[in-house]
Amino acid sequence: MVWLVIIEWVSRLVLLLLVGLSVWSISIMIDRYNFFKKLNLPITSFKKLMREKNYVLLLSESKTNQTIAATLIQALTGTKNSDKQEKIFEVFVEENRSHLEKGLSVLGTLGAVTPFIGLLGTILGIIVSFGALSKGDGNTNSVMFSLAEALTLTAVGLLVAIPAVIAFNYFSRKVRTTLSELASLKDLFIAFQD
Repeated sequence: MVWLVIIEWVSRLVLLLLVGLSVWSISIMIDRYNFFKKLNLPITSFKKLMREKNYVLLLSESKTNQTIAATLIQALTGTKNSDKQEKIFEVFVEENRSHLEKGLSVLGTLGAVTPFIGLLGTILGIIVSFGALSKGDGNTNSVMFSLAEALTLTAVGLLVAIPAVIAFNYFSRKVRTTLSELASLKDLFIAFQD
């Protein structure tokens, strides 16, 4: 039966797809880890300078420091109007959100979809096993091996999904924390500029 051979090859292609998605997921995780490691938010030192009202040192540090917090301070110093500073902050966040959230939607999607892709491969493998059994081609050992091979696809799907979901949650929290820190820095800047 030709359709059994086609289904068998499709189930093997599902395994290759899952391996490729796993590599993609791991590359995003490494990229996001390196990004947040380099992000370096010197919020504490900037807040200390603001509380001391040492704007000269604050501005000089923000010009020499190449972080997202320093860029925010430079953007806020362009005006003394707090309403304009709020708008500047909103625009700043929207411009930087894509850098902060890069790849997170892919991780979330992989976490949700790869178990189903693995399940599809398992179902196809089981169809092949029962097809071989119904033809009388396979002995019990070969059918059991074929079923075990099919169930492996579900496990591989879960092995791709679980780290993707964990990484998605971890990096989403990092994004929220970063945006929260930047918002508190902005609020402190506005409050202590008078």
